[in-house]
Amino acid sequence: MKLVHQLPGRLRLHLKQELKNYSEVQIEAIARSVPGIYSANCNQLSGSLLLYYDPQQISPGKIRQELNWSFNQHWIFKQRAAAALVALISAAVLEHSYEQLPNHWRKPLLGGSLLLSAALDPKVFTRGFKQLLRLKPTADSLTMVSILAAYLIKQPVTATTVMIMSGISNLIEEITDRRSHSYLENSLKYRGQTVHRLKAGKWQDIPLNQVKQGDLLACYTGEKILVDGQVVDGKASVNEAGITGEFQLAKKRPGDQVFASTVVEQGQLEITATKLGSQTEEAAIYQLLQEAQSNKSELQKTADRLAQQMVGISFTAAGLTYWLQRNLLKAISVLVVDFVCGVKLSSEIAILTAMNHFTQQQVVVKGGRTIENAAMIKEVIFDKTGTLTTGQPTVQKISLAAGVSQPELLAAVGYGEQHVNHPIGRAIMKLVKRHDIDLETLRLEDEEVLTGYGIIAHNFHGQNVYIGSEKLMKQHAISGFEQQVELQDPTARVIYIAVDQQPLGIIVLNDQIRTKMKQTITKLRELGVVKVTMLTGDKQAVAQQVGQQLQLDHVASGLLPRDKVDYVKNAQQQWPVMMVGDGLNDAAALKWSMVGVTLGKNASGAAKNACDVLIQDDRPEVISEIIETSQQTMRIIKQNYTAVFTLNTADIILSLNGRIKPVLSAIIHNGTTIGVILHSLIKLR
Repeated sequence: MKLVHQLPGRLRLHLKQELKNYSEVQIEAIARSVPGIYSANCNQLSGSLLLYYDPQQISPGKIRQELNWSFNQHWIFKQRAAAALVALISAAVLEHSYEQLPNHWRKPLLGGSLLLSAALDPKVFTRGFKQLLRLKPTADSLTMVSILAAYLIKQPVTATTVMIMSGISNLIEEITDRRSHSYLENSLKYRGQTVHRLKAGKWQDIPLNQVKQGDLLACYTGEKILVDGQVVDGKASVNEAGITGEFQLAKKRPGDQVFASTVVEQGQLEITATKLGSQTEEAAIYQLLQEAQSNKSELQKTADRLAQQMVGISFTAAGLTYWLQRNLLKAISVLVVDFVCGVKLSSEIAILTAMNHFTQQQVVVKGGRTIENAAMIKEVIFDKTGTLTTGQPTVQKISLAAGVSQPELLAAVGYGEQHVNHPIGRAIMKLVKRHDIDLETLRLEDEEVLTGYGIIAHNFHGQNVYIGSEKLMKQHAISGFEQQVELQDPTARVIYIAVDQQPLGIIVLNDQIRTKMKQTITKLRELGVVKVTMLTGDKQAVAQQVGQQLQLDHVASGLLPRDKVDYVKNAQQQWPVMMVGDGLNDAAALKWSMVGVTLGKNASGAAKNACDVLIQDDRPEVISEIIETSQQTMRIIKQNYTAVFTLNTADIILSLNGRIKPVLSAIIHNGTTIGVILHSLIKLR
């Protein structure tokens, strides 16, 4: 496979060997199965494959890697299918004519047939034998012993059938697992990552992939650090739990090291990039993959424990059968019926398929436990700004204090807001830039971000600038805003600005409720959610208006981050709670809830790290879909368990009665396992 040309979202590959082994239709089908590729056109005359893909979901290098793996898997499948056919025909001929063969040919031919069967999936024998030696037998151990026992009683067809059915189950599981992790890996590469870089004396926002080693970067409160580096200025409290496992915030000062995928909870830093690109991004992705894998649901953990116990039970049952009936054929029939694969895959494949479903929609679900928890949710709690509303407020009006000009107010508010990554801050800075205000550079040590209150920026012409809520002004005994405020719409968002004790005026903003949010809330109630709540730091009039428009069950306003955490803790004593938020002030509540959901591409790094589910775009309807799909997944898992235990138990009973032979027993058992996989894949597609 050779690269011919490449454009963003478009890739042409030259094929040689692939066109000899596959038809055009097969090549296109294989290509379209790769996550991120949405169109494939193979031309046999030109020997090329034209692909259209999502460049933010998958890279050209990853496409070639995935295609090579897919073509290789199809070739392996063809080889295995041919080998299985040869092995089965050979076993049938051998079993039919065994008694007519000369004595000196019998054992060599039987041994050759065993080697041919083992060659269909050698890993079954190597893994099974190792686990037996460690006295920790697995499903592979059961398969290996049953095959050896079948050859011992000269039943090569039974042994080969067991091997073929086991290989089909393993192949489906392997392909599903690979695709699942490919989707998850691609989805974890968060879209549109940008950093603040100092170049030619000016700070610029640039894509992460343009950063070079030695670049000077800035990271502000609530933002994720995207490279490994060394602090050269500023001080901050950094959440490094995802890297070190230590949940106490790390204090960072000049000279300290910082790591990619950690979050600045409080403060600002200037850092020199030391490791970047794939060095850090891949490490962060690997870490999240590990988190998603280890964060299993309780059903998955129970299935793993039960599956391990069932191995011993299967060996014991087979042993008792032989001891009581002295019939090795019946004992083998019992032995080939192992519950292990069916029990494990009943939950494993359903969870992986559900995660596939989400990641294809740019939704990251951090583990099976999240899916299980989401199926039980009874109360959904929303933050307001950026969650129920668009998070893109617009400045409605500026009201100036007596003797203050608009440029004076904009210069002060722009000075304090220039580093803030928050919807209101972005709206204010947009206004400042539109009026072409020349701003002084705010040094890191001169900025205080008070979560839930606002900002204090020091050294503005030797003075302090206060920007934020009415609570911030009262805290610092700043008054004189009464005349401006009483003239405003009581449902508008008001930002107060003052320099030292002198009020400059207010900025009035308005934020729209997200489209489809009302339908989402209606859907949540249909799914069994009994209470929908809004928690906000905004004033009561604004909160009540939004609550009435969306017909919410409960609204709490004027809250600080710790108040949100207290509410979540109290609510969870009554029933399972989902918290939906996007800001730094929501991070703690997201962590305390049973399921934390972060919505929107502009969500803070702290919220992304704290959540269990990350919706990477601005579609609120996905929130109800998370609960609906999770509920469906749990139903499918329970149906799978019922099928596995019912059919396999019936299989054992029929084997003990001599009604079915080992070959049919193997087909029933492995057919059940394959059925469980297909049931999960089809129902959750």
